[in-house]
Amino acid sequence: MVEAESLHMSTAKDKNPIYANMLYYGVIEDIWELNYTQFKIPVFRCKWVDNKGGVKVDKNGFTLVDLNKEGDPNDQFIFASQAKQVFYVNDPNGGRWSVVLTTKPKLYDRGDVCDNIEETPSFSRGLPESDNIDNEDVAYVREDCEGIYVEEDTASRKKRKRT
Repeated sequence: MVEAESLHMSTAKDKNPIYANMLYYGVIEDIWELNYTQFKIPVFRCKWVDNKGGVKVDKNGFTLVDLNKEGDPNDQFIFASQAKQVFYVNDPNGGRWSVVLTTKPKLYDRGDVCDNIEETPSFSRGLPESDNIDNEDVAYVREDCEGIYVEEDTASRKKRKRT
């Protein structure tokens, strides 16, 4: 995924064009390294999804892409630094559509991985809050292994009832 600022016009005669950020979704096809002797620049050759018919947001706020709807084949390359990692998960309801899942970027410092402090936006918008789910219908039991029973401390049980 690449987020790019671009000029948007409603018609060819639009006298008030605006700049806006646009998201472009695609799949990396090749990784190239441009060698300029003094320095090297990694670039990605990507197959982009057509934003007009290949990207939509469903009623639950999930971004869906049709990876078979190819965008402009003449605009394939981006700098590696421009790319943002996303995952595409096949939509169980949508056949050709895939759900876009964003990831939290990682910072690398001398080989150590650190979590980035910057918040990552949620991959969905408009999902119901967990408070709206009736907890009595949810079973928290694993059936694939034998469990153990833990006795609850009576002091903590009394403390919980008071609050």
